[in-house]
Amino acid sequence: MCSRRSSRASCGTSSTPWVLGVVTLTLLTLAPSRSLCSVAPHPATSTVSSVTSSSVASSSSTAPVPDATTARPTISARQDAGPTEQPTLPPEGQIPLERLPSNTLLKYTAYKDVSILHFRIPTDTRTAFFSFKAYEESKGAFQRNCKPNDITLHLKAGSYPVISPENITFPKHFLNAEERFEIHSLQFKSDSTTRRLSIEGPHPGNWFAVAFISWTDPNNERIEQQGLAASCETLLMSEMAVVSARPQLLNVDVRYEGTLAADQPEPRSFKFFVPHNVSIVTWRLSIAQPCFNCTDVSFHVQASALPTARNYLQNALICPNQTGDVSIDFYPHEGAWHYVDMDFTRETLPTAIGAIVAPGYRTPNETTEPEERKQQPAAPTTAGAPEAQMVAYTVELIYHDTYDAGVGPTAAAAAAATTTTPSTEDPTPAESGDAAEDSAEGPAADTKSLPNRSFDRYPVLRQTYREFFMFDYDLLPDVNGTVPVTLNLTAGVPALMKFDVNDVYDIGGTLSFAVAMRQDLKGSLIDARHESTNEHASVVAEKLIDVQEEFVPEVDLMTTTTTTTTTTTTTTTTASTTTSTTPSSAGEAGKGKTAPAGKANQTVIVCLRLEEPGIPTWPDKCVYGRHIYPAAIVINNTDADTNTGLVHVPFPEPGSWYVTLGLFCHGTEATARSTIIDSVKDFVRSYRATLTAMRAPCSCADRLSYYRSCLADDGCLQALNETETLKIKECIMDAKCTGGRSDEMARKFEQHHKYATEQSVQGGVADSTCNSSVVFTISSSPCVAGRCGRFGRCYHYMSGGFVFSTCLCLRNYRGWDCTEDSQVPSSASILLASLMLTLSNLLFLPSIFYAVKRGYHSEAIIYFFAMFFSAFYHACDSGEEEFSFCLVKIGVLQFCDFYCGLLAIWVTLIAMSNIRHQLVSLLHMLGAILLAFGTELNKQSLWVFLAPALTGICLISVSWGLRCRKTKRCFPARSYLALYLPIGSVLVMVGLVCFAFLQTKQNYHIVHSIWHMVMALSILCLLPDRKTFHPKC
Repeated sequence: MCSRRSSRASCGTSSTPWVLGVVTLTLLTLAPSRSLCSVAPHPATSTVSSVTSSSVASSSSTAPVPDATTARPTISARQDAGPTEQPTLPPEGQIPLERLPSNTLLKYTAYKDVSILHFRIPTDTRTAFFSFKAYEESKGAFQRNCKPNDITLHLKAGSYPVISPENITFPKHFLNAEERFEIHSLQFKSDSTTRRLSIEGPHPGNWFAVAFISWTDPNNERIEQQGLAASCETLLMSEMAVVSARPQLLNVDVRYEGTLAADQPEPRSFKFFVPHNVSIVTWRLSIAQPCFNCTDVSFHVQASALPTARNYLQNALICPNQTGDVSIDFYPHEGAWHYVDMDFTRETLPTAIGAIVAPGYRTPNETTEPEERKQQPAAPTTAGAPEAQMVAYTVELIYHDTYDAGVGPTAAAAAAATTTTPSTEDPTPAESGDAAEDSAEGPAADTKSLPNRSFDRYPVLRQTYREFFMFDYDLLPDVNGTVPVTLNLTAGVPALMKFDVNDVYDIGGTLSFAVAMRQDLKGSLIDARHESTNEHASVVAEKLIDVQEEFVPEVDLMTTTTTTTTTTTTTTTTASTTTSTTPSSAGEAGKGKTAPAGKANQTVIVCLRLEEPGIPTWPDKCVYGRHIYPAAIVINNTDADTNTGLVHVPFPEPGSWYVTLGLFCHGTEATARSTIIDSVKDFVRSYRATLTAMRAPCSCADRLSYYRSCLADDGCLQALNETETLKIKECIMDAKCTGGRSDEMARKFEQHHKYATEQSVQGGVADSTCNSSVVFTISSSPCVAGRCGRFGRCYHYMSGGFVFSTCLCLRNYRGWDCTEDSQVPSSASILLASLMLTLSNLLFLPSIFYAVKRGYHSEAIIYFFAMFFSAFYHACDSGEEEFSFCLVKIGVLQFCDFYCGLLAIWVTLIAMSNIRHQLVSLLHMLGAILLAFGTELNKQSLWVFLAPALTGICLISVSWGLRCRKTKRCFPARSYLALYLPIGSVLVMVGLVCFAFLQTKQNYHIVHSIWHMVMALSILCLLPDRKTFHPKC
């Protein structure tokens, strides 16, 4: 009997008394906030807590908040709260390992702006604690208050996180994120708040975090002039600490004794190594003395890392109130350390966990459990004292080699059929009894409940190139040194290829796998997707949507195996059984042997996964141990649009990757329909007993006796037409005929029909004609197949010493591969913006004309080149490469544009000052040299604009003042002071306001064009004219 108990975690908060005085306030400021909370043995995979760092004010109602600069990461599964009187002490067993230097964070515009943080987690780590604190630091000459920014951080094991801050959907041919390591994310402010992230059972090795100032829509952001806003730098501090486990090391075929107690602080852990030639591992647990008041014992196993309630290879519930042996089988990872956790259940476990009971007992139903439990003998206890929960056990590890006897093509086909069609249906009581009997006999006979996974293994050879992230894999050359072009597939036995992705220097690109059933596509499998006419990637798109992990309970799988071998329809055998019982099917099989194999309807299902091979399953699934995911690629030979497939893995995790390809053959339409009818006939014959209780108004009641006799006679059943067969099936599933069992029968038919369909598809297992050849490529390249679509550029960047490749998009294209075009402007709008920015400079022509007319020839030349370089700079910069024209490099044009603009301001102010001609030449040359130096130093600095402007205004003030003092009259003329100077000054102010405060990316072409026009018009007003500038005598 299996008990079901759960205990809730109790949580209490400590309080600290107030102590008045300056010294006590200082101590309280340094004391961290803590929460004393007893948590369940399997908390969430990652939890977040925060500690605010701020000055503490004296208050009788508010607790002091600790200083984050002295805070350490603490073991906390919830948010830290409540002050303590003592400084922060590391929790028991926590080991600080890494403290990274401060990293400068940038505003996210593309992946190139991320700051990469690197951590390394040792083996046998139970929990990893990460602490992050972001703060602002002023860089300006004057101290200014910096506004906190929103910070985003993503953390992932093995490789760099693949993210989309703009919430743009990744390309559909990308491997689904559910099949890769989980990305842990944090959102916080750069206000010196320490945020902590704890991760249970982390994968050992390299962990990478990318941090940046959170993305905001650049179209709505104001373009600020450098120097007008506070100059701040955002810095991030990072630390990591771990809590290590002490697992017991196990060896194969050696029995270990131990005791499991309910008061132990953490689960009992075990560790063992599985070599490459092991296909199945059996964990055998023996309980000598039952514990009747104990809760169930949870079992979790995981490869390379300690298991958690979410991440495991296999899980189970063990009932400690019974004696005997319990055997748990699971598929291991090749050449990897495995960890097992056992503990009493203390919280509500997932409903997908299957209960595994000791031999000779049956899993109880919830309705009968209390009565059955009353019949059990009570354990002897001491009066008035609760009995402690403690179980003495013995464990033994059994390895089943890949080359065990009985594993051949036929057995492999049966194994594939059994494993790839796991049942999620609850077994009937009779089936449960049969499964219990089989499980009772299993340990005694030293057998395993899981079938061996058999593959045709193809070794591959790596070819590495000089460029970053460039390598590929091909089949090994034959004896003649020729590399095979095709890969031969046979239905029933998947083909397996294993290849390695190296650590650090292989993870910055994109791993690609392409396959085709046409041999003429070998050289263009990956590059073909970038052609506008190619649509073969659409096959992959439908397979990578709505991926949800499915759990396959072990009891259901074993029950399915037992049930299918006892019913009339043997769904675990090869499809030849079905075809031999149906004349039409047998005829089609005979025709298939004479027909060319290439004309058959064939489908290839491809599975791609790290560290674990998958079993391709009809119609579009892959089975990885106890989990089912959609296939990475599904192709068939029906037409040119579906016979090629492609999948990309950006920033692949290091380790061994497995590609499995399964071939499935179909018959003709007539054969398929005949198979469906045969499946229905098998179903109604299996459940003909339900016809006994059928009464009116059931539609089958009028011919009930005929149906009973016909279903009992094989000859009559074979001759039964399609209409009558479907009518009996509908009656069995109709509530008017079977009452409350109608829903149950409908589920049974669905399951039965699914197996029959798969059996017919896998009919080529016993038919040598069901084979095919495919061509494939396994390669790695920067960005996405070495490119970024039509409107992007691929670049390599380095951050934190790590190199990665990413795309920079043009023309407002977005996305990982620059193919998202929702914000792409039209060609007309791009042309209009370019023309506005370019032609608005033509208003300098009147200024040039009047400068020549008024005798300012040097100034006219400066105005002309300011107009010329500004027009050509914007013609090169604003056309989005569609209408852009670059006379020279854009950097040269930008320098000349800024330099001539500053020089035009300087010579205009010199002309307004009306100083002697001897000093004009000197000031012109001095300004030309100094402005060239300032422009090259920092052309966007505020001081580059203020220096000539303030100097010119000072010269004007001194010159005009001296002239007024000398002539005792107002200078310049009143008409200039009353009309031209105010108008020109207003135009300049309007231009400066537009330039410094109103520009955004969205309105840049409008506001900046206004800046061009008002500055050109202001020269007409401010440049002196002898008629209006000099006072009349």
